[in-house]
Amino acid sequence: MRLLYRLLLHAIDNHGLRGTILRAIRPPRQSTAAPEPSSPEVHPFDQRHHTDTSGYVPGEALATGTPADLYNTAYYAISPSTLTQAIAALPISPTQYTFVDLGCGKGRALLIAAHQNFRHIAGIELSPTLAASARTNTTTHPNITIQTADAATVLYPPGPLVVFFYHPFLAPLLRKVLTNLTDQSNNRDIYLLSANPGYPKVFARFPMLEQQWTKDFTLSEEDASADRHGILFERYTLWHLPPTA
Repeated sequence: MRLLYRLLLHAIDNHGLRGTILRAIRPPRQSTAAPEPSSPEVHPFDQRHHTDTSGYVPGEALATGTPADLYNTAYYAISPSTLTQAIAALPISPTQYTFVDLGCGKGRALLIAAHQNFRHIAGIELSPTLAASARTNTTTHPNITIQTADAATVLYPPGPLVVFFYHPFLAPLLRKVLTNLTDQSNNRDIYLLSANPGYPKVFARFPMLEQQWTKDFTLSEEDASADRHGILFERYTLWHLPPTA
């Protein structure tokens, strides 16, 4: 039952309630159906940097034996070109902020942030397997640290933060993650940057998060060619969490 419930959550997340119902009652496709989207095995980013952040890992392959497994989402790394543009659009000086990636996976976003002059860079990843890959990929960057931890309970590093995530949480877990973040906002400035955030009703429960902008950033030709889903842009939203006394 747990597996069926998790599969239902994933289906609703990907297709919406109506789409999930239609897919459930649709007759099975014959062998002439279009194949699943594919992408090159190794992204050019990894070829240049001698890293291993490519590939797609389904959520069910990332089980940790904890209740959070029910809400696992797949691993698929962010497009380097769009995250670089999104960071450039932040209304801050990165040298004053720590960049935190929640659900950092194999560490691609951390490596991108390493070239943007952040004071410090931290990756939070629940999967021990992905966290180990992130540590391997970031060994040449001493200002990057990886913590195997739950984003819903993690203790954030001190000082101003830019917290990033790339849709790693289903709604029930996202509520806990945002609660944990807002509970730690005392006396510091926090920006929350999300790629394809979804769940606007969840964010609406946190009025202290002040939405700054939503922007579409175009994938570079290289990223578009490598993208598994054939997308041409990523949508990012930025929120500001002002310091509280």
